[in-house]
Amino acid sequence: MIDYHVHTTFSDGANTPQQMIDEAVRLGITELAITDHYDPFDPTLARFGHTPEELARHFEVIRACAQGKPLRVFCGIETSTGPDGRLRVPPRVLNMCQTVITSVHYLEGDIPVHRGEYENDAYWHAYKRKLLEQAAGPGDVLGHPEAYLPIGPMLEEGTTFEDRQVICARISEKYFDAPFIDALGDALTSSGKAYELHGATNTPREWVVRRLHARGVHFSIGSDAHGLDRLGCNRRAVALWQELGLYVRTL
Repeated sequence: MIDYHVHTTFSDGANTPQQMIDEAVRLGITELAITDHYDPFDPTLARFGHTPEELARHFEVIRACAQGKPLRVFCGIETSTGPDGRLRVPPRVLNMCQTVITSVHYLEGDIPVHRGEYENDAYWHAYKRKLLEQAAGPGDVLGHPEAYLPIGPMLEEGTTFEDRQVICARISEKYFDAPFIDALGDALTSSGKAYELHGATNTPREWVVRRLHARGVHFSIGSDAHGLDRLGCNRRAVALWQELGLYVRTL
């Protein structure tokens, strides 16, 4: 069992590296990538304020926690990029990482948005442009393209996690059509980047997986667990892997 997208208390996770590794052992996970958020340009991460030195110490902690355990543990990050798809973390950070997930957590610019108005054409066209640039750019995995969409500025008070999933599914159906998926597939095959099968939200849609697979795209399996309860929750991803014979990236 593999899980290549996991968070700890170093960023916004609920559990320490030791707790996540110990639970991974209990679950029978054989390969685990701890990929905490690291992006100096993300306003939602400002409270962490991590430096490259702190990240290096975090990786040392991970390796010490994994010592002697019956699984392989990899150190990486999840980060966003500029609108051009280029990474904006120091080369020293990239050299420390064994895997890099790029995800569109926010959009640059002043696109007007309003609470509760989710079908904003200008906003989602900008998202699609940035996603295509990320797909063609550096990094190893394109993180959750149809989930955890950057809808924060549009969210109404009291919106639950389940509500967000419904909203993101509706946006995906309207804006991420077959021509866009084909363009995304071309960008991914050109860069060699993998598309994430996202365990926390059971995305992307199955027809998207099939269409990308037909274009030779590789996939990465990650739960995006922020706590012990979601660690290793990749049953749908594994089932698709086995049923369709997907090209799944391993570390």
